Amino acid sequence: MASLTDFFTAFDAAATKQKFPASLQSSAAAIDKAALQAAVEAVLAGGDDATAGAQDAVLKAGFEFATELVKMLEKEPGPEEKLALYKYFKQARGEQPAQPSFYQMEAKFKYNAWKEVSHISAQKAQALYIKEVNELINKYGTRAE
Repeated sequence: MASLTDFFTAFDAAATKQKFPASLQSSAAAIDKAALQAAVEAVLAGGDDATAGAQDAVLKAGFEFATELVKMLEKEPGPEEKLALYKYFKQARGEQPAQPSFYQMEAKFKYNAWKEVSHISAQKAQALYIKEVNELINKYGTRAE
């Protein structure tokens, strides 16, 4: 099981109002950290159709927090990293990108990336998004504001 130390360190910094904008701080403060950790671990350990069961709501809140937290990276992620975030984001939200025409190369890359994960549950995608954000924090760090 991969450790999500960097994500939860940033989560704690937001929840204790040590870092990040007020909106991120209040998002973190509204989430039960232990329940979120348990939900993410359970879903990541499960199969592609894994759900968090009773913890689905806390996992969704953690995912929404991660979508805001990723905007606080010190540096912008590279194209492959953005594609990974995109595919998990779309699947986590239950959004299917439009099938692109032959000439829409960027849209085609996004669609194909999403297609790779289109069979997984929304909860699995939410947990994988959080895991991806953790790796980006580890690589790039976060800024305070």
